[in-house]
Amino acid sequence: MAQNDSAIRLKGWRLAAVFWLTIAALGCGRSAFAMVHVEVFQVTVPLPDRSNAAQGAAFEAALRVALVRATGSARAGEDAAFAPLLGNARRYVQQYRTTADNQLVVTFDGAAIERWLTQNGQPLWGRDRPSTYVWLSVGTNGQPSTILAADDTSELKTAIDAEAMRRGIPLVWPSADTAAAGATSAPGANPADIGHRLGAEALLVGHANANVAGAALRWTLQFQGNSSEFSGVLEGVDHAADLYAGIYAASGSLAPVDIEVAGVQDVKQYAAVQNYLASFSFVSVVGVSALSTDGIRFHLLTRGGIEALQHAIALNGRLQSIAPGENGIARFQVGP
Repeated sequence: MAQNDSAIRLKGWRLAAVFWLTIAALGCGRSAFAMVHVEVFQVTVPLPDRSNAAQGAAFEAALRVALVRATGSARAGEDAAFAPLLGNARRYVQQYRTTADNQLVVTFDGAAIERWLTQNGQPLWGRDRPSTYVWLSVGTNGQPSTILAADDTSELKTAIDAEAMRRGIPLVWPSADTAAAGATSAPGANPADIGHRLGAEALLVGHANANVAGAALRWTLQFQGNSSEFSGVLEGVDHAADLYAGIYAASGSLAPVDIEVAGVQDVKQYAAVQNYLASFSFVSVVGVSALSTDGIRFHLLTRGGIEALQHAIALNGRLQSIAPGENGIARFQVGP
């Protein structure tokens, strides 16, 4: 019996060694998920005139938008906690330019602002964000619905795009041909399938009674197996941004965290778990510190520590929390 146990352990360690060598050959790439890089700290705002006062007010207005994007909080621009930062908006400007239509394009020192946010315990959301595919039909009772396309210039789409820009979430709209096929329920026009093919992480489906900014609008947001509904022109975008920020934004300084993930059966699953952990913007380093036949121990550097990581994983749902391991280390199980 002892020989059989030894043989089993030896076989297990051989398999682990092969797995380890394969992992080492793959290296530690960043996330393979459909993330889009967002210009968090470049903001365009109106400039009423060329006076110093107007320019200073524009710098502050632009910084308010940058703070909303950087923290994930829709109220960051009005929060008194950011008053010291907003009062010195000009100090954080790296460069700016005025456009022909009286807009001021401002680029802030993102690294300096991120340091301020971290030092003052504010949440920080990285610049790689989930993309959202929007499928918005417009029509009233008795009239055929149309699907808004990427080239639409209506009040409704303009308002939605502006809010997405303010919140810092990338939207993907259907092409004109796809929108036309969708309006007639042509084969292959399923919005979920189209969004997936385009690499979108989420699907935002809506119906409006008119193509104007004041339309009555109902949204359904589908993200990682969860679905939620909202009413209002901007609510779909705002709730999507709030959901993403709840998963990916975290506060605090970088701290080491060890976790164990059980149920990893092959290299493909390992790569998926490693990329998943790396996809959180508050995780800066993902390494492997130990490996066994029934799991992998990851060593991470995270902002917000284990609490932020557990919160994000619970919201996301790709890993399930299980009983702690040796020395109380947090453990998770690969989902089905």
